[in-house]
Amino acid sequence: MSLSAKLSRLQGQAGNAAPLSPRSDSDLHQRLARIERRRPSAIRHDPDQATRDETLARALKGYPIGDGLIQISRRIPLEGSMGQFPLSLLTQPTKLPGERTQTHRRQVYFDTETSGLSGGSGTLAFLVGMACVEDDAIRVTQYMITRFAAEGAMLDAFALALNGEDRLVSYNGKSYDLPLLRTRYRMQRRSDHLQTLPHLDLLHPVRRLFSSRWPDCRLITLEQRLLGLHRHNDLPGSAAPEAWFDFLRSGNRARLIRVAEHNRQDLLSLAMAHAALTQAINQPLRHGADIVALARWLADSDKKAAYDLLKQQQRLPPGGKALLGRLAKGFAEWELAQQIWEELAQRGCRDAAEQLAKYHEHVSKDLEIAQYYCKQLPADEERQRRLDRIENKLFHRTIQPELRA
Repeated sequence: MSLSAKLSRLQGQAGNAAPLSPRSDSDLHQRLARIERRRPSAIRHDPDQATRDETLARALKGYPIGDGLIQISRRIPLEGSMGQFPLSLLTQPTKLPGERTQTHRRQVYFDTETSGLSGGSGTLAFLVGMACVEDDAIRVTQYMITRFAAEGAMLDAFALALNGEDRLVSYNGKSYDLPLLRTRYRMQRRSDHLQTLPHLDLLHPVRRLFSSRWPDCRLITLEQRLLGLHRHNDLPGSAAPEAWFDFLRSGNRARLIRVAEHNRQDLLSLAMAHAALTQAINQPLRHGADIVALARWLADSDKKAAYDLLKQQQRLPPGGKALLGRLAKGFAEWELAQQIWEELAQRGCRDAAEQLAKYHEHVSKDLEIAQYYCKQLPADEERQRRLDRIENKLFHRTIQPELRA
């Protein structure tokens, strides 16, 4: 590497890189076309490397699309099932609370396998996979590099596969995959097309619904607990970096092939998890979701749906009852709200006692009961102001008949 190149690289790592020159989609098409034209004579200067890459591509059932870059593509018919769900479920619209039904955006499920697990500027993605539902099938496309120099071409290929109407969907991609890829685009001086696309990280809705039900919310736990899927002879993702470096050092492709299989299963599980979450929201008891957590989530965008969900439950924990009481208050369902608050107040709930003090002061106008509940509250300035106001109303209510007499 020349001195100027090294200095440029160090500036990029320090955040002082020169502004990136924008590249249009046509630029990317031209770059990949040039790569494709060179493909028949790929790596003539290193025939051993070329042979090794061709052998790996055949073993992966893929094909080289550039020097050190392999593309693997599968079109999987939506027949049969994955775990307890039919694959045909992927054709149905997905909708999480607060979302509009996605009618025009293509869902692009993506996942990476990287040269390290801690991230940082020294870590790159040696495999980027994406999956999209196409009518009665799901197409899985993977880009794998067999040398560091091919990273830029892989990033170009991935960017070219996306369009402005896509939505990215990942699992923990908000914290890991997306920041890593954006860093690599910047370090390779490529335009970052990812920043313009909306992104849904399914880890967060899964945590909302199941963190109190499952031991953890890893993808493998989701597969087992929600999808009913158990992998067999799967190479764990933690083994991916060593499998890639082993191929670079010795040409051993056995574990690298298993990495590609692992990544493909991750993509299929991710797509199915998105569809299954919609089912879990519609039928939370059947799928073991946290009802109260779901109601809180629904309440952000559809309070009526949250209210109806909680009203249907025979038994609710205190947190669920408190939420139902607040929702009942919002819909002026005072009888239900009062019943809930009285039950919670007997258990020492300060908020319930405060709500009863407010209710009897302003709605039922029973100032004696309002005074009673106000006195149950911890002594502070707010409680004293409320108590003074209630007692003042009581005084005027008492003295007015005497004045009229």
